[in-house]
Amino acid sequence: MKNNPFTSKIFTTIWSKHFNNSNPEKIFNFIENLSFVKNKYLPFYINIGKNLTNGLSYTIKKNEADYKNKVFFIYDVPSLVNITKPDTGTLKLITIRQYKGYLANLENYTNLQDYISDNFSSRSRKVFKKHLVKLETCFNIKYKMYYGDNITKDEYDFIFKNFNRLLKKRFSEKRINNHYLSDKKWNYLEALVFPMILDKKASIFVIYDKDTPINISVNYLSSNIVFGALTVFDTDYSKFNIGFIDIMKHLEWCIENKFLIFDFSKGDFEYKKRWGNTFYHFDYHLLYDSSSILAKLIANSLGQYFKIKQLLRDKNIHTRFHEFIFLLKGKKTKANTFNVLNCDGGIAENELERLDYNQEKYVFLKRRIYEFLYKHSESINDIEVYAVTPSQKTYFIKGKKNSIKLKFCEKPK
Repeated sequence: MKNNPFTSKIFTTIWSKHFNNSNPEKIFNFIENLSFVKNKYLPFYINIGKNLTNGLSYTIKKNEADYKNKVFFIYDVPSLVNITKPDTGTLKLITIRQYKGYLANLENYTNLQDYISDNFSSRSRKVFKKHLVKLETCFNIKYKMYYGDNITKDEYDFIFKNFNRLLKKRFSEKRINNHYLSDKKWNYLEALVFPMILDKKASIFVIYDKDTPINISVNYLSSNIVFGALTVFDTDYSKFNIGFIDIMKHLEWCIENKFLIFDFSKGDFEYKKRWGNTFYHFDYHLLYDSSSILAKLIANSLGQYFKIKQLLRDKNIHTRFHEFIFLLKGKKTKANTFNVLNCDGGIAENELERLDYNQEKYVFLKRRIYEFLYKHSESINDIEVYAVTPSQKTYFIKGKKNSIKLKFCEKPK
């Protein structure tokens, strides 16, 4: 993997600062392209980055023996990477299959439409176009890929503030925990991505509604691969299937900028199966000195541990675990429901109080406003929102051609 972003100096230095107290990385002659951190007590070494990379590769050098009496654990080696079994001395390899992965191979495509035509039915293509047209009709949409020196630190800070907000909102609604929202990992991510963008080893793609980010994606980049790492969208816009629009814009950008692969990376999600045209899997690699009893014991024990862990993952235990962690943190969500009321006969002017629905206290209205826009192909620029008085929690949404009246009900989950 040429110019792997996860072995770059920026990545290894920032990861070490946040997770290894900036201790020097360990480099060995027998293995190229990787560096390691050592276990405090055992002759056991783990790759820099651990499980926060999206794919590693390496090369074993013959006639080098500084692996003696040691064990090396390497996370997330894609099965597509051609790594041959070690053929030197007493070095042995245990491979443990882990997550499924999907990617879009764009090598034979000169434009997005050809890729979509090859991989989707005419009905699906019409649906994608419909969502794109709806989004751009209803809102003041802008698309921006930040890559290289086209971003300032102030812009970056603004985007990351919204990134955090949208992630919290999204995973609160899903009622599961996201590990990147821990202070330690979030601080690491925020410190990492900006210098990686400037060095063209990362990018951020943003969909804006006017000046507000409604979809944010962080990617890492090698010479010809874009790794999709972390994406979130504003769930108030769910009706518009922004996730598919995000993917289309990414694939289009990759083709235009001569990247051959968009890698959806880890995770067995339906959208990855739909948009990817190549399936693979991630493996964990355990390299060890088979002549050492201790190294052999450590390697085989770890191999069994991760095989059992994957078995539990296959049974969806990890999802239940994240749900349990969410509950332990005591987070609560509320389900907002509305009844659509008859507007026949109109509403007297003295019963209406104009609202600024962008205020925080009216945030619960946004999803229904946007669903109204979607249904009637109205523009946000033509919308007026009113509270109906003296009725309690009744609202009137008026567009250019259509209107609805809503009765709001709040039910705690």
